Amino acid sequence: MFPPPRSHSAFAEGFAALWRDPALLAAELTWRWCFGLSAWVLAILSARVFLDSLKVSPADQFLLRTLQPILLNQTVHHIFRGSLLRLLWIQAILVLGLTLLWALAATAGRAATLRRFVAMFGEEQEEADELTWRFRPVFALNLLRAAWSLAALGAVIASLSLGISFVHQERPARAAFFFVFGLALACAFGFVLNWFFGLAPLFCIRERHGASEAIHRTVDFCLDRGTRVLGISLGFLLLRIVWAATMFLFFLWPLNLSEKIAPGWVMLMMLFVALVYFAGADLLYLARLGAYASLAEQRDDDVATEVPGPSVIPPVEPGSPVLPAHLEPA
Repeated sequence: MFPPPRSHSAFAEGFAALWRDPALLAAELTWRWCFGLSAWVLAILSARVFLDSLKVSPADQFLLRTLQPILLNQTVHHIFRGSLLRLLWIQAILVLGLTLLWALAATAGRAATLRRFVAMFGEEQEEADELTWRFRPVFALNLLRAAWSLAALGAVIASLSLGISFVHQERPARAAFFFVFGLALACAFGFVLNWFFGLAPLFCIRERHGASEAIHRTVDFCLDRGTRVLGISLGFLLLRIVWAATMFLFFLWPLNLSEKIAPGWVMLMMLFVALVYFAGADLLYLARLGAYASLAEQRDDDVATEVPGPSVIPPVEPGSPVLPAHLEPA
């Protein structure tokens, strides 16, 4: 397949690639939504396993039927007493399983889309059939991305917990430190490194690098084209914010019909709007990835045009007169 017409805007080329090959969006939605459905199923099964492990006596059942707040509170505490460690084990196994499942699904899906982008924008690159999949380095990068995201999430939860604890202890300076600097640093570092780990697989596929070399190549790419990379990222971030705000209004709109239609239909309409939002968000993410792939190819093209080849001076035959540079032969 011939590459799409090249323009000077990598931002526009990301959307043009999806318009030219709609199968890219279909593949992206397939692996993402299959993983989301699998994650929900595993979460429900883990909750069922935990609830089945609880022991509810006939006295507890009698107290639950009374529907008295004080009795309900005491009964719930009695039922869940001693189950914290079991809950933590189940959740740890669930998180580990979901992390490995996401890394495998993301490796397969991302390798397929990146191979297509590289074959589409690389005018002098190999065809898609000749490009390697590079499963191992892409899988390693996805594991690093998932682990770092979990670490950043843990840092956010720890900062919130410590801040709330210091508020109760009436230590406002320490609480403000964890609320402001702890949350800000955790979110900033988590977002930045998550972005780098998400872009590095492009160079694994495009240049056949390993995981560590791909990260170094991503850093060099951002340093060489920092302004354009920042412009693309901010442009897609603005589109993402506008899309989220618009779909949030549509998401709340069915609540106005709650008095006219059944609650089940209201929930179904809200679910449909949520699915539309996720599909649009996946489209924007894929277009941003295509814009980065296009910019990487433009970078090589610009370097090739800026570095001229060595000039060839024809040899001078013996006995021929040598003219000064400012004179021309008659």
